[in-house]
Amino acid sequence: MADGFRGVPGVPDGWELVRIGTPSKGEFYLDNLCGIAECKIPEYMSRNYVIVRKIEKPKRWRPFANAAEFKPHRDRWVRQVLDGLVFRCTSYGGGALVVYGSLLPTFSEAFAQFVFDDDGSPFGVEVTDE
Repeated sequence: MADGFRGVPGVPDGWELVRIGTPSKGEFYLDNLCGIAECKIPEYMSRNYVIVRKIEKPKRWRPFANAAEFKPHRDRWVRQVLDGLVFRCTSYGGGALVVYGSLLPTFSEAFAQFVFDDDGSPFGVEVTDE
């Protein structure tokens, strides 16, 4: 529902409309005096407000650029996306690595085939906008 309400006039950039109504504790609302405010005590909210929430940017990932970038992750188990089998990386160097006896010539191929088993994150590096 909320995806259709991005860019509503009066709702600040980076926020989206949730609904119009009485805010619940922890919800954010538009206040004509201070802008965006968090509802702390809902019992004192006696009128309707524009309830908003912060738009969360989805995480973005890219393949490891080289062996040095992969090195801190070398002891983590990886899971194949296709069939769920779990492996350890047995060797790596340059732009290639070996997983369960199979050579993967590029980290891009590994990125497409594996995720880390412990948390399900992609086999790569999170891209941050700094």
